[in-house]
Amino acid sequence: MFLDNMDGYTLMEQMRRARRRNRLTATEQALFYELVAVCNSEGWEDVFSCSNIELCCSLNIDEKTLVRARLSLINAGLVYYKSGKSRRVVGLYSFSKKFKDESSKKKPTTGKNTVDVPTEKKGDTPADAPTNMGANQPADAPDYIKTKTETKLKELSLSLDELSFISFEFLDVFLLWLEYKKERREKYKSDRSVKACYDKLVRLSGNDANVANEIVNQSIANNWAGLFELKNNCRNGNKEQTNDVDQTTIIIRKADI
Repeated sequence: MFLDNMDGYTLMEQMRRARRRNRLTATEQALFYELVAVCNSEGWEDVFSCSNIELCCSLNIDEKTLVRARLSLINAGLVYYKSGKSRRVVGLYSFSKKFKDESSKKKPTTGKNTVDVPTEKKGDTPADAPTNMGANQPADAPDYIKTKTETKLKELSLSLDELSFISFEFLDVFLLWLEYKKERREKYKSDRSVKACYDKLVRLSGNDANVANEIVNQSIANNWAGLFELKNNCRNGNKEQTNDVDQTTIIIRKADI
């Protein structure tokens, strides 16, 4: 059974909408894009499998980080997950099909597979943002967005004054990029290097914040250290794949020379 009207572009749109309601870290977004790539490689089946080891190796993270990131995606309504009965049985994922045991209220067992449902949220888990918000933002959405931005700035040890050169519409996506670089332990060492990176993002995007968002998503999804230009003809959500298509399905890397 295969997904209807589902492709990489549609899933990226879902991620973009979810980011407006949830504070998702760069690692969590990278996990989502990796799962999109796995689903694509299996022919867009409505249920697909992938082991923790495979995901950890692809994203260069440990299993605890993977579990927390996956839980955040589940809470944001971006993916469904069913753990394997043992470590030899890989978990199942779906972007559209809710597994039966997710809807039933079962008491947690004492088996080893309970590690997939952490009972304690760490300080860096993006659970402080509401996860049950509907498609319509509440009346106090501006306050929430402001709080979300302030939280990111605090985590990055930055202030709005230090980023005064950034246009408001680019602020959120550029903070995401800085967060991603921090998680890779590749923080920029000077204000000049930060501004140079921002100027490059604006130039590559043609001063379009939506394009800038896709550029950053492209680098995160592919675990790239830098920013690269998008190829415009890859934004049509075409399902046809070729052998040289990269993991993001809809985005092809074009080096900025």
